[in-house]
Amino acid sequence: MEKILDGKPVAKAIYQELKEKVAILYDKGIIPRLSVFKVGNDPASDFYVQNIQKRAQKIGVLADVITFETFIPEEELINGIQKANKDPKINGIMLQMPLPEQFDKNKVVIQIDPAKDIDGLHPVNVGRLVLGQKCFIPSTPSAVMELLKYYKIPTEGARIVIIGRSAIVGLPLLNLLVQKKDSANATVTLCHSRSKNIQEISKNADILIIAIGKSRFVDHTYISSRSIVIDVGINEIYDTDTKTNIYVGDVFYQDVLSTVQAITPVPGGIGTITTASLLKNVVEASWI
Repeated sequence: MEKILDGKPVAKAIYQELKEKVAILYDKGIIPRLSVFKVGNDPASDFYVQNIQKRAQKIGVLADVITFETFIPEEELINGIQKANKDPKINGIMLQMPLPEQFDKNKVVIQIDPAKDIDGLHPVNVGRLVLGQKCFIPSTPSAVMELLKYYKIPTEGARIVIIGRSAIVGLPLLNLLVQKKDSANATVTLCHSRSKNIQEISKNADILIIAIGKSRFVDHTYISSRSIVIDVGINEIYDTDTKTNIYVGDVFYQDVLSTVQAITPVPGGIGTITTASLLKNVVEASWI
């Protein structure tokens, strides 16, 4: 197994598969199309959405971005989503998070047609995921599963610890990894900010997945020489050495690198695969 679990070859393999599927769809007169709904102008969100558009274009997927001002009425956003639901030319709908605080996220998300909910946010898709049924899996958990599969990391019976219980990463991963499926079938422990003995629990993991949203939270005291570390976090911090802002993960990479069995880098790890996983859902939605 490679020491550095690079996300680039994983994403490349996904994109190659998607290009082939999109070509088949084109032959059938179907052009996969994604509508991204974005409220406000957040630099991180803008960068992510621009990357989606760039990657989509390369594989033949149309990606439209509908941008609303921060203080629009909630109903205006809902009307836009409902219009996209009814448009047969739109295969996938994505609601860029986070929404401004005055919006009721749950009220907006439930408006998305589950058959077009490529981010897997609608309660119908969440329920299907928990039951192990076919559904749209949120892109970041999907990216983790793709990485495990690509690098042939054994998960059956493995002790996997997830740090972070968010509804878009930690909880879906928990449900995916315990299912009786390939690249799963594991014994999973989920920890969070209130967990006791979190370092001891983490040290006993064969695979440690960190998605807590705190820069360099996990250091060498959380890992052992057998640890396979998957860092889902991406945080912007100020680097005193270079006197510039840099991106780091939830793991203190330099502190653990010499000890771990394998680790994903940040950037260049899970984040690289996330966009590919999202577009995979768009293409799948086009086949339905």
